[in-house]
Amino acid sequence: MKSLEKEFLEYIAEQIFPGNVHPESQYWTFRERFNPNNYTLENVEIAEGLHQMHNEYRESGINQHIKEVIKKINRVFGNELANDGISADRLGLGDKKGTPGRKKSQKESPWQIIYQWLWNIKYPRWSQDYIWDSWKNRAEKSREWIQFSDREEEYAAKAMVIPAPKPKETLPVDTPLNLAINLNLPGSYILLFNRGRDKKEDKVTKYLVAPSQAFAPSYELSSEATLMPQKDSMMHEYGIKFDAESEEEYMGIVIDDPLDLPWLNPDLENPVLEWKGEHLNELWEKLHRRGNWQVFYRDFKVVA
Repeated sequence: MKSLEKEFLEYIAEQIFPGNVHPESQYWTFRERFNPNNYTLENVEIAEGLHQMHNEYRESGINQHIKEVIKKINRVFGNELANDGISADRLGLGDKKGTPGRKKSQKESPWQIIYQWLWNIKYPRWSQDYIWDSWKNRAEKSREWIQFSDREEEYAAKAMVIPAPKPKETLPVDTPLNLAINLNLPGSYILLFNRGRDKKEDKVTKYLVAPSQAFAPSYELSSEATLMPQKDSMMHEYGIKFDAESEEEYMGIVIDDPLDLPWLNPDLENPVLEWKGEHLNELWEKLHRRGNWQVFYRDFKVVA
C-alpha cells in the first residue's frame, strides 16, 4: 500500500500537471524537491540525484524548474494560498519590478514557503477527506449496524433496557434520541466518528462519538446492542440531539483490541473530541500496521 505522503504528492502532481503529457523535468523536480525525505538537501544535491536517475535531466536547470513548479502550484491553488496568507509576491511571482525569487530580508525561499504550506496546511486538509473517502469505499454499508430510535422512559430510567427498535431513515431536529450499535462482535471495540454538514450555515462538524465522555466512555462492544448515551456518560439524561437540519455521516471502525492513542481517553474537560486530519492520520497508520479491522458506514438526513 502506498503511503499517504506518496498519495498526496501524486494528487498535487495530477492537479498541476493535468493530462497525459507533462514536462518531465518539472515533474521530477516537483516529486523530489517537495518530498519530505529531501527537505534538508540543497537544490544542487537534488539535481545531482535526478541526473543519476534520469540521465537527460540537466542539473543546471533545477532552479528554473522549481520556479515553474511554484508558478503552477500558485496557478492551481492561488485562492487557497491567498486565504492562508501566502501572496504571489511572497513567492516571487508578483508584478513588482525586481528579480523574482527570495528577497534579501526573506528568511525562507519561495520553495520553502510552498513546502511548508503543502505539508503543514494543505496535507492535513487533504488527508482527512482522502482517509474518510477510503474508509467509506471499503465500508460495510448495511443500514442495520447503526440505528437511532425515540427515547423511552424505561431506557432513560434504567439505562440498560434495550427499547423496541424503531429505526429511523430521517432524524428529527431538537428531539432526544437513542443510538444503538447492532454488531454481534462482543469484546471488540468501536471507534465511532461523526461528520455533519449544517444545511443552512454550510458548516461542517466532526465529532468522535465513541469513545467520549459525552456519549460513550467505554467503546467495547457488548453481545447485544451497544446503546448510547451510556449510563455513565455526561449526556445520559439528555439523549442525542441535532439542533439544525443537516446531513450526518457515521463511520464505525471495529478493532479487536483497544488502541494506544492519547486522544482515545475520554476527558471530562473535553467531553467530545472534535477530530481533525491529524487524528485520522494517526489512526490510518495504526490500522494498516494491524491489518485486522472492519469499517461500517451510514448516513442520515436530519429534518425539521
